[in-house]
Amino acid sequence: MDSKLKTLKASLQAIRDTVLEALNQIEQPQEDYSMRWKCKGCEYIKHFTKPVPLEAAGRCPRCKSTEFKPIL
Repeated sequence: MDSKLKTLKASLQAIRDTVLEALNQIEQPQEDYSMRWKCKGCEYIKHFTKPVPLEAAGRCPRCKSTEFKPIL
């Protein structure tokens, strides 16, 4: 019976480790990706062919601002 308890304990610890890893991944701040970014200054919309992070949006061609918000 002792080996059954060890096996059960090892299985439960493996499940706990998997769950904790999943929770850590969920809790990490997710970077916004979007195919369209709207300038906060002049409301110009930059379009992309695939979702890109804010850094890829660069500067607004109209007002040269770097502040964008994603359009989801």
